[in-house]
Amino acid sequence: MSQTAINKAFNLAPGYDAGWSILPAAGGGYAIFGVQYPSIGARPDAFCLRVDDAGNTVFHRVFGAPNTDEAFGRGAVALADGWLVAGAKSIPTSRGWIVRLNASGQIVWENTYANTTKFSQLFALPTGGYLAVGALGGGLLLLQINTDGSVVWQQNYPIPEAIDAYLTDSGNACIVMSRDRVSKVHLGTKQMVWSRIVQFPALLPGAPEVAQLNGIEPLSKGLFAIIGSAYRELPTALYTAHYAAVWNERGEFVWDRYFRGAARADYDENEGFSVTFLSNAQNILFTGKVGDNISVTRTDLNGNVIEQKEIAAPGPVYAAKLIRDGARYAMTGAVFSNSMNTYFYRSAGNALSVQANDNQQLTPVAADNWDLQHEPAQGRAWIVAYTSENPREATFRLWALDGSLAREVRLWLTEGKNRFPLDLSGLPDGLYWLSEAGESSPPKALLIRH
Repeated sequence: MSQTAINKAFNLAPGYDAGWSILPAAGGGYAIFGVQYPSIGARPDAFCLRVDDAGNTVFHRVFGAPNTDEAFGRGAVALADGWLVAGAKSIPTSRGWIVRLNASGQIVWENTYANTTKFSQLFALPTGGYLAVGALGGGLLLLQINTDGSVVWQQNYPIPEAIDAYLTDSGNACIVMSRDRVSKVHLGTKQMVWSRIVQFPALLPGAPEVAQLNGIEPLSKGLFAIIGSAYRELPTALYTAHYAAVWNERGEFVWDRYFRGAARADYDENEGFSVTFLSNAQNILFTGKVGDNISVTRTDLNGNVIEQKEIAAPGPVYAAKLIRDGARYAMTGAVFSNSMNTYFYRSAGNALSVQANDNQQLTPVAADNWDLQHEPAQGRAWIVAYTSENPREATFRLWALDGSLAREVRLWLTEGKNRFPLDLSGLPDGLYWLSEAGESSPPKALLIRH
């Protein structure tokens, strides 16, 4: 809490630039992915910006070829030694584009995909490989790939293209959010389970003239939250409002409402950008804008407002994605400061959190236990740790069969569920044991097979 919050904009290009996704990076700091323009009216390029904890640039990589358009969107997955990022690339028309980057931000491989237009999201599947969510023309497209980028299957659906999406806890279904609709697709059968139009409520002085959804996030108990904006043109202004709602995965509406900013008399100049779920407190953070500031509204699962905060940005905010990173929060987006710039925010400690009473916890959270998830054939593994305590550091050790220490990792655990990739690079095939330092329970077996 003694640290100063980082709140800055990066002018990455003479034209303009914007961050669309942010991930914690191994060894500290963050990786931000987005799009930048070399000059006004020029063709766009994709970028990867790596910053340290203090917001200083570690590296800035640009991915652009002459006479082509490249852009990274929200689809980014952290790997043990880099990232997998999705977006779009023109060759010459737009196609879905997936890039494998190493830890230095250099391309390991890249693929474009026929019969796709772009990808908006990307997920690691529990059964191995990845699911890309995107578009063909203006319709929804799902595509599964192997770790080398080769296609497993591809399916189109006659609904509007995805803006955002998430995988259900079981990993066997994908909830897809379009501009004004939410849909569920079963990944086993590849069939649409349901698809519903979102009905935005009336907004004084009348019903919304235009409404758009911007983000979706899974909650607990089979619920999910969506966020968006409603617009109504008045004689002298464009009236905007921040919309939030919760549904369940059966496609049933639970509640919705518009949010005013803190200490605001009306809903004007208020838009919704992204959702973050705090599993231990069973609270939802809805992030948007009010005026030129970033607005964060904390609610319980029933939509009751617990608190609201405003964060003054370096300029007017046009997008923001907030993530929880251990005991901190981090954010990227786009702000206008002389030109459109990439925004980066990191909280001072756990500045956005509040203590939750026991009666606020609607589902029990396991205290200080952990599990190992791994795919021997792919040489990948994850540590999944749960804690109901205050944020703490945990040390995990990987042992070879001869008793030698093969690897040690230190992780910062926050309340609720934590999932970290385990770096297996450079380790030979074989059986290993993973244990947490100071824990008396038996270690867990890990089989590496490349």
